[in-house]
Amino acid sequence: MEGLAHSYLFWIGLILLLVVLYLLPTLIGLLRGVENFALLIAFNFLGGLTCIGWPAALFLAFVLPTRRDRW
Repeated sequence: MEGLAHSYLFWIGLILLLVVLYLLPTLIGLLRGVENFALLIAFNFLGGLTCIGWPAALFLAFVLPTRRDRW
């Protein structure tokens, strides 16, 4: 286990995983094509620093209307 803690590939992979998890609401909103994407990004970055903000941004990523819903 000590060898794993000294492996730079492990730490790079762990940091990349954490960044992807942090940006997950934004990525979901991008893939869904949400209508108010700027709001979702702002909520993810500003609210993502709190324990309540990140789950709320994840919720918004799923419930915001998409551009396809409008037609």
